[in-house]
Amino acid sequence: MKRYLCTILLVISTLTAFCQKDSLYKEAKQHAYNSRYEQAIRDLNLVLSIYPEHYDALFLQAMVMAWRGEYQPALRQLNYLTNKFYPTEEVTEAIARINYWAGEHTKAIVAAEKGLALFPGNVNLMYIRAQALAAQKEYEDAIVGLDTLLKLDESHEEAQALRKRLQVLKLKNAVGVEYTHSRFSNTFTPWHQVSAYYKRKLPNTLLIGSLQYARMFDQQGLQAEVDAYPNINKKTYAYLNAGVSNASIFPRFRWGAELYRMLPSQWEASAGMRGLYFEQVPVHIYTAQLGRYFPAYWVSGRVFMSTLDNSTPFTGLLTARRYLTNEDNYATFYIGSGATPLKINALAEIQRLNASWIGLDYQHPLQEQRWIIRAALEFQQEIYPEVRTTDRMSFTIHLERRF
Repeated sequence: MKRYLCTILLVISTLTAFCQKDSLYKEAKQHAYNSRYEQAIRDLNLVLSIYPEHYDALFLQAMVMAWRGEYQPALRQLNYLTNKFYPTEEVTEAIARINYWAGEHTKAIVAAEKGLALFPGNVNLMYIRAQALAAQKEYEDAIVGLDTLLKLDESHEEAQALRKRLQVLKLKNAVGVEYTHSRFSNTFTPWHQVSAYYKRKLPNTLLIGSLQYARMFDQQGLQAEVDAYPNINKKTYAYLNAGVSNASIFPRFRWGAELYRMLPSQWEASAGMRGLYFEQVPVHIYTAQLGRYFPAYWVSGRVFMSTLDNSTPFTGLLTARRYLTNEDNYATFYIGSGATPLKINALAEIQRLNASWIGLDYQHPLQEQRWIIRAALEFQQEIYPEVRTTDRMSFTIHLERRF
């Protein structure tokens, strides 16, 4: 009798633990899908304390980690699930997708291709692979993959939208115009700046040729410039600039060089130099930047140090950008303080004693990203030699056509 009673109690205890585990898992799932990640993790830990090998709980825990931005711990747990049990479609998709979220685009492509070898018709893996290829600017390969996907599922709306976007992004030419108008509270008459440019995408370099007209300090002049953005490898690219002018408001000759490097965890660092040679004096500016990409944001800090008249003033700039529907649609807010202007045109701007500024710009694509329109508003409070203080309000409108 005692033995039967013990058996009954054991069964009841087991059923109770099972029900408790099942109830906790359902609650954890609800918390996770409602972005209550801390509570979800607590519930999942309780489930795993009762049943350490609970497959669904381990998978959900990995996804919650990924949603919180803890990509590497999430990937370790998913790889454990694959090795401990067997590779499933959901785990394979998750590994590829989390690598993509983490900015590890090559790893995302490899993971997606491994998954497709096991599950050849998986359209989610095909889409993740295309996203990662697009992030690496391998547009042609991404489009080929999307065409294969759409043959299997022609109603896949995300694939259709991405394909349309890539058809535009692979266009190699663009022309654009920009106009900036600045008004001052005192001291200076209004400034007018107009530029026109042509862009050309080469296999490993973006080239931009531009011509700028400006009317500033009651003078006018033209400046011609060439900018290049050569890709050194998948994680490194450079910025190169050269310009000439025969007008005194611009430097006779200008040059610039900066090296950009992608770092782990979506960080990016750069360092470079600018040289501006006015009739009166040469100016050299050193600059460095540290930024980080988030799923829908880009945040950076940049410093400048200029050498002029045996002085080395510093300037700091903080920028936050929010991406909206795609990489061509965003709003940017920035704030800065220091003598060096963000866009250097005239010697008087560099000779100012100090300045503080705040700005906002918004960019919007039109006609499936074939047209780009951008508007910006900036306020500056400036101090020039001879204790002249002025407020500057600038408005910029920019239009680009890709073809």
